[in-house]
Amino acid sequence: MQNPNYKIFLKTLLVACLPLLKTNAQKSQGEVKTDDIEIYKDTKVSLPQANRIFEKIPTNVGDDARKPIRYEFVERKLPVQTPEFSPTVSMPQDNDDKTNSKAAKYNNIIRAGIGNYAHTFLEAHVGIPMGEDNYHGIYIKHNNFRLGPVGANYSGSSQNLVKVHSRTSFDAVKLEGALGWERRGFDFYGFTPKNYDFPEAQIFNSWNKFNFIGAVSNNNKDSKVDYQFKSNLSYLFTHLKANELVWKGSVNAVFTITDELTAGLEGNIVLAQRQDSLTLYRNLYKLKPTFQYKNDKFTITAGLNVINDREKNTFNNSYIYPIIKLDAQVIQGVKIFVGYEGDVYANNLTSYLLENQWLSRFTELRNTRKTGDFYAGGKASLQNGLDLEAKISYATYKDFYVFNNSKTDSTRFEALYSDDTTTVKVTNFMAQLSYQIPEMFRSNLKFDVNVFSGLGNLKTAWHRPTFSATWNNTFTIQQKLLVSSDLYFLAGIKGKNFVTDREIKLDPIIDLNFKFTYLLSDHFNVFVSANNVFNKNYQRYLYYPTQGVNFLGGLSYSF
Repeated sequence: MQNPNYKIFLKTLLVACLPLLKTNAQKSQGEVKTDDIEIYKDTKVSLPQANRIFEKIPTNVGDDARKPIRYEFVERKLPVQTPEFSPTVSMPQDNDDKTNSKAAKYNNIIRAGIGNYAHTFLEAHVGIPMGEDNYHGIYIKHNNFRLGPVGANYSGSSQNLVKVHSRTSFDAVKLEGALGWERRGFDFYGFTPKNYDFPEAQIFNSWNKFNFIGAVSNNNKDSKVDYQFKSNLSYLFTHLKANELVWKGSVNAVFTITDELTAGLEGNIVLAQRQDSLTLYRNLYKLKPTFQYKNDKFTITAGLNVINDREKNTFNNSYIYPIIKLDAQVIQGVKIFVGYEGDVYANNLTSYLLENQWLSRFTELRNTRKTGDFYAGGKASLQNGLDLEAKISYATYKDFYVFNNSKTDSTRFEALYSDDTTTVKVTNFMAQLSYQIPEMFRSNLKFDVNVFSGLGNLKTAWHRPTFSATWNNTFTIQQKLLVSSDLYFLAGIKGKNFVTDREIKLDPIIDLNFKFTYLLSDHFNVFVSANNVFNKNYQRYLYYPTQGVNFLGGLSYSF
């Protein structure tokens, strides 16, 4: 990466810091009471509450009196994915802890707002609590931009979502489930030069997804066996006449052998059927038995990852990868870890469209095989509210995928894979720093550096950044005003127009967002969200500029 990219990022950090420095001088006067609490957020990854045995290895060390910021490194499909950002609107929200007094008092909320780019927004959650551990609710969302960054009506987008969810607990088991529908509409507007002398319907696309999620887990805290069964069934169909049915099932179990030794079993199955010009059946099976030994100083985990990857009438391959991990507590509040593993990741049309919606119709699908991953890192939780984490890994991949503009139509993208003779090497360094002043200020800075080598036929890791950083802050003023800021910075992205055989290096992405929520009463608050405040029509994907500065203002009602 070139030095100017870092200078740009540092200058932007300084700009984003200015309001935080002013707010940090304010003194906290008790618990924040905000109506604007996010009950469900579709892009958020949430982990089920651990029970007794799963909690044997604490994830937070240090001062137990301080409310922990739950930032943990989560295994990703590849260590190169980037977060969603503007024009995706992230509503103003309190912290994720549902122990807030308003969250306990009000289970229902309605938000509505309007903004530029003919933006309309509606979000609502209505729930029925049935005791401490039983809950049933419905969530809806409408997020529509009638106008877009170029060509007015030719680059709008929309999202509509409905989700019904339920949680019921018994003495021995807990049942959870959700049934939902989501629709997204968008246009293939990446024309160069930008000429739109045709009906917008010619470049319109959309997809609908129906989804069911169910889980059965142990609810007996005194049980010697912990378990969880999960099932996820989704059906997606697009305006371009492609559809996909995916079923994902998983089982996790932990068995106590002694006070220090436990055995674990994890199983996963992914059955996918994609219908386009042809019908394609793809199955992935995983079985991961492990043993874990833990004492006061260290934890050792060892096992195998046994995998079968098959495609009907095409191939049937099996793999066995060792799993080993060592965690050691060096001193109080400081842990280090080192490990090695291998895996196979299921890629399907549904996951690809969530990463890049402008895919062409006949997208090739292959699973990605991580043939080896050696990693090491450490975590530290300090007494002054500061938490640090860092991790470095060196991984090798087969069928490593990237997205690039199609060879026949540069407005659409296709998945490109490394060939059979290529082993792609990815060296990744991740670090994050978290700081908090309880009930007043929370901040998290995270960045990734990626070095790609051995790309073979791919030449370059098209549209994958070599450097990315995010900085998120949330703070409160006098129990009335909640302010949050999000800064995204990405650099090192390259794309190629195969029609003209021209390689293009995209400008660094700097996206700064602010959200403000002012509490009018126990039930009402007003909010304002400002995204991409630097007004940069940057391109995350070649020929697709994003919206400039965009605003959203509205009212929330909790009841």
